[in-house]
Amino acid sequence: MLAPVFGHLLAELAAAPDPDMALNNLERYAAVVDRSVFFRVLTDHPGGLGLLARLFGSSQFLADALRRRPNLLAWLLEPRTMRQWLADDLEADLAQTLAPFAAREARMNALRRFKYRQLLRIASRDLLGDADLTVTTEELSRLADVCLAEAWRLADATLRAQYGAPLDGDGAETALAVVGMGKLGGDELNYSSDIDLMFVYGADGETEGGSEGRLANGDYFARLVREIVALLESVTEEGYAFRVDLRLRPEGRMGPVVLSLDGYRTYYAERAELWERQALLKARACAGDERVGARFMELARAVVYRPGVDASIVGAVRGMKREIDRHLPEKGGGNVKLGRGGIREIEFLVQALQLLYGGDDGWLRERTTLKALFRLTERGYLAPGLGHALSEAYVHLRTVEHRLQILHEFQTHTLPDDPDELGRLARRVGVSGSPARAASAFLRRHRAVTATVHRAFSEFFAERPAPRNRRLRVPSLLALQATGFRDPERARHNLRLIVEGRPLVPYEAALGRAMERLLPNLLDAVWQSPDPDEALNQMERFLAAVGPRAGLIELLASDTSVLAGLARLCAGGDLMTQLLITQPELMTALADPRAWERPKRARDFRTALAVVFAPGLAVSEQRDRLRQVKQAEELAIVWRYLLGVTGIDGYSREMTALAEATLAAGMLLALGPLVERHGVPRTADGRFIPAVIVGLGKLGGRELTTGSDLDIFLVYGGSDADGHEDGETDGAERVEAHTFWSEVVERVAGALGDITAAGVAFPVDLRLRPGSKGSGFASSVTAAERYYAEYGDLWERQTLTRSRICWGDRRLARRVRAMIRQHTFGAPLGPRGLKEIAEVRTRMELELGKETPGRLHVKFGHGGLVDVEFLVQALELRHGAGRPQASWPSTIASCAVCRRRCGCCPRGRPTPSSWPAPCRPAWRRRSACRRATRF
Repeated sequence: MLAPVFGHLLAELAAAPDPDMALNNLERYAAVVDRSVFFRVLTDHPGGLGLLARLFGSSQFLADALRRRPNLLAWLLEPRTMRQWLADDLEADLAQTLAPFAAREARMNALRRFKYRQLLRIASRDLLGDADLTVTTEELSRLADVCLAEAWRLADATLRAQYGAPLDGDGAETALAVVGMGKLGGDELNYSSDIDLMFVYGADGETEGGSEGRLANGDYFARLVREIVALLESVTEEGYAFRVDLRLRPEGRMGPVVLSLDGYRTYYAERAELWERQALLKARACAGDERVGARFMELARAVVYRPGVDASIVGAVRGMKREIDRHLPEKGGGNVKLGRGGIREIEFLVQALQLLYGGDDGWLRERTTLKALFRLTERGYLAPGLGHALSEAYVHLRTVEHRLQILHEFQTHTLPDDPDELGRLARRVGVSGSPARAASAFLRRHRAVTATVHRAFSEFFAERPAPRNRRLRVPSLLALQATGFRDPERARHNLRLIVEGRPLVPYEAALGRAMERLLPNLLDAVWQSPDPDEALNQMERFLAAVGPRAGLIELLASDTSVLAGLARLCAGGDLMTQLLITQPELMTALADPRAWERPKRARDFRTALAVVFAPGLAVSEQRDRLRQVKQAEELAIVWRYLLGVTGIDGYSREMTALAEATLAAGMLLALGPLVERHGVPRTADGRFIPAVIVGLGKLGGRELTTGSDLDIFLVYGGSDADGHEDGETDGAERVEAHTFWSEVVERVAGALGDITAAGVAFPVDLRLRPGSKGSGFASSVTAAERYYAEYGDLWERQTLTRSRICWGDRRLARRVRAMIRQHTFGAPLGPRGLKEIAEVRTRMELELGKETPGRLHVKFGHGGLVDVEFLVQALELRHGAGRPQASWPSTIASCAVCRRRCGCCPRGRPTPSSWPAPCRPAWRRRSACRRATRF
């Protein structure tokens, strides 16, 4: 029965990291199952051969786990199993696993079976290349979270039955939170990690009493912690769940296993050392009471991230690493975690930068090392080349660590000395060739990686001589305060960084001289900007990102108008500045008057986006180019607005034109591969079934701003009511027209809204489509007409007042416009509808505006943008029936139309109908405020 797949089986075994081990484990597995059924499964699921070869040739402990539970192979071969599981999926699976069992021991055995079953799934995806390092470690961490939560629930229920609920001094119930530290807290767990934990309870007090009497809360929660640890660590016939390490708690091994929130607050305020602040960088409330966990995380952030820069941090972290190095000989060479150029050096470098700058720059507050590296590079704290090299090094080192531990589930970090074992490790890492050749290639790569890491670490933590005296002195604190800086200390620190450079991006001599020439003009430009503090913050980040590009610095030093524009851009915050930080070369384009001397039209943006479709580009490259072009054009639009070339209305029109051109490019990206695979949708008699995209909200009203979503829905069908919408595609893989157009719009949302290395083009929101979640992503025009006629709500009528066809077939567009007008303006809005709109607006003001004497909300607050929008929409809905000229998708245009043409707003009458007159300037002022906050 194996004959049909025998050749494939031999090829997969030969390609396994350890073919001998893979064959042995395959034989042992076949010995415990019905071989005829097993061989039939392999024949029916050819992909199962590759899975088994990689699993059996990489991990002995997982091969043993599968042999003990051979029926799990069928589960692993199900498509729904081999996908990324979220926390909700794991919780549901665990609940189903535990449901048949009530006794403590039975539930703990079931918990361990669940853990190893999920380990098989996660490791299989990892070894097959279906999950990258970030996804793998995140899934391992979520697995630990759900196991922790179950242990907490079981232990807490047991103790509450014995002693009653714990109460604080006021008689209110309090509870325990579990805080993950280290790799668990950072969502970076290994296959054989200890889980570093701390435990915190809400307040001191006493339990209410139970079968065993009462306990002080401290004693109750200490017992609870010990019970949780025992449930996880105890070895049963099914193994153990997780090893627990509590040494990161206050006082380490000598301290209590649990403290109250006040206890932690007192300890961290009086006795915390730097290493404890460093450890809290990765703290995460991962199980237990959510409210207590949230309060602890607020405390942790205040302890870790302090305003200003403390240069002593670098020396203290350097001392910690020196102490680790002192003990390394005892651990042997080749330690990928603690050795020279190892994981710990990357972590220490990242954490030192977070401690230095995270107090002032909240974007750096990231628990996961790989994501933190990206953010540090993005913000300019690491030079781009170095940030990329360290990220690649981290992925390499963590992958090696995983492949060491996946073999036997041992917590090991050391490369094997035996050449054959090293060759097998190299093949597990993914190096091809014989074990000897693989080992040689692996060592070359590994040594290059560790050399890069150690060089960066050494340069950052090296003892530095005092900086040479500059010819240009940084202004004093008193001078900075006198010239308008709200935070002169931070301003002076930023100026020092501008003059001297950051620790890992120091200036060459020529660049330093250029910076000195720039500084006087820079100070003038910053002082004249709307917000000097923010302008200087963002200017420092931009100049750090410029790095060795002396030409850009010379450009800014010599052209004060460009520098003034940059200062105004920086004063607006980091949304636009971030584009310049990631692509400093865009500054050269902005300096060219042709980039901003006149507004652009839609055809200009379409021309710019043509590079997305250059021959030979992969889909991922096309998506990145789409984002890069959109971002560059958006930056130029903002630049024109800030320089006064365009006003608020012109700015929004340009942003909308850019969005429409980007949407059209996204449709081409979506349609190309689908048409190639499925063909085009046609009716039974061969007529093409077209589609249109309806833009709503800011897109429909041509009022887009920076950061706006694109609210859209897609309608397909014929231009008349003759049933010209049912059919299927005419290609090799035929699908129904509804499926085709639904997949198109889903792909468009991804093409524009997915996060790639180049960021996001436009987030796409499909929730306003007819029927919303229950309708699929596309709707036939007949279904849309029926939905609006039978089920359409008032809020949908309001939404459709800002609708406009943005893409698609012209004849179908006429039918869709008629449908929208009929539903929106077919019957005048009556008193009940007006009351409903007023009630909704009041709820929005209370629930979303949440204004206080010191806090105003430009959009949802009293007299805000939504007031103008709802007022104008209500007037349109009331007076638009029979008056096609009474509505216009733009709010500002509708104000004028209502006043001039509808007969509903006579001049000079002090009634509510005269309100649209002052609405236009109010709308513009509020819109300008909102744009400023968005920038």
